[in-house]
Amino acid sequence: MPRTGLTALEIKNKAVEATMVKMRQVGFDKVRLTDVAKKLGLSHAALYSHFEDKSALFDAVSERWLLQIDDSLAAVCRKPGKDPSEKILQWMLTLHRAKLAKIQHDPELYKSFDLSSSMEKPYVRRHMETMRVQLVQLASEAIARRRLRDADPEAIALVIHESMMAFHHPKLVAQHMHEKREPLLRVVLDSVLKGLDLKAR
Repeated sequence: MPRTGLTALEIKNKAVEATMVKMRQVGFDKVRLTDVAKKLGLSHAALYSHFEDKSALFDAVSERWLLQIDDSLAAVCRKPGKDPSEKILQWMLTLHRAKLAKIQHDPELYKSFDLSSSMEKPYVRRHMETMRVQLVQLASEAIARRRLRDADPEAIALVIHESMMAFHHPKLVAQHMHEKREPLLRVVLDSVLKGLDLKAR
């Protein structure tokens, strides 16, 4: 047990929280490990025992956010009784809104995430795999309810994800952050689903 009385996991969580606060105060590129360690009452060296470097600490911040998105998307997938096309729409809106809210209201943390995501970090790949599995699940539901004929859920998931890239890719969301794109998202997704023969009730 460290002298702070905190477990290793608690130290990591508090370090992530302290880093988020510091990012918002001074910008993510000006955050120093020494400042975070001081906030936690730790030595610089002690913090290094939990995070290899500043990049690893930033990754932990971004990973926490992606896990929150994963949970929100999973909640959409778990909703019972909803029409498959409606669930896919709500899934995509949830993803789009999460990215848009971050760039609009938490720009420094978004910059850090954008940098990390462009490097294809392991936690980003895990997030991408989680989204793929969720979309496959939604496509499989549509097939089970006879809303799709002769369909491969893996292929459907890929088509939906790739065709909607403009509404969830970090750089593209940031590029259009001042636009209200949900109406366009709905039109594009509706066209994609009709092309996939996913019929509304």
